[in-house]
Amino acid sequence: MYKKNFIRNFQPSFKKNIPRKNQYINASEVQLITSEGENLGVKKREEALSMAEQQELDLIEINPNVKPPICKIMDYSKYMYDKKKKQKKSKGKAKDQKELRFSPVIEQHDINVRVSRAEKFLSKGHNVKLTILRKGRQTYEQAKEVIDELLETFKEYSTVEEKPKQEGRKLYITLKAEKKKENIKTKEEEKPEEENTTNSNKEEILKKIKEKRENKEK
Repeated sequence: MYKKNFIRNFQPSFKKNIPRKNQYINASEVQLITSEGENLGVKKREEALSMAEQQELDLIEINPNVKPPICKIMDYSKYMYDKKKKQKKSKGKAKDQKELRFSPVIEQHDINVRVSRAEKFLSKGHNVKLTILRKGRQTYEQAKEVIDELLETFKEYSTVEEKPKQEGRKLYITLKAEKKKENIKTKEEEKPEEENTTNSNKEEILKKIKEKRENKEK
């Protein structure tokens, strides 16, 4: 019994993001939640530890940022396993987003290449973040012009942000993989003629963007 309790109570020195448990909890009082999820209110730490011991479970500090801290009776190993599983899942979701970077003075050919890549990512279910990165004396207005042109190209897609956001010298907006128009058909229903029409529309928009940029350079 002593060996079993020793293993349960052992915890290396406190580290960030690793919750305290059992006698490593510093507070004299805790807000106690049972293993069934019932909130018992404020209890003395010794009483909460005794209840956890009786169930052969651990007392885990799940929220140390309130007074008194919130603690729950549960198995520490299972708690850490579930926590790591959730973190891994959230990281996997973050990987679903792709980012393409542009310059306010980017060449038209490079825009075309990135637009093509963005379309491929979107078709595979990835959200795409379009980022305009300013350097030197490049202005916000130049960056805004490029991102507006890109949004015109991808106007059939909805966005995560309502409008482009600025972060330092970055201007960005994120396109959702799901298309905005409700009347867009599935791949099985699409006909070659419709695909050709869509491609021609893209080419027309890119052509207009190119002409607009060339007129400004003159």
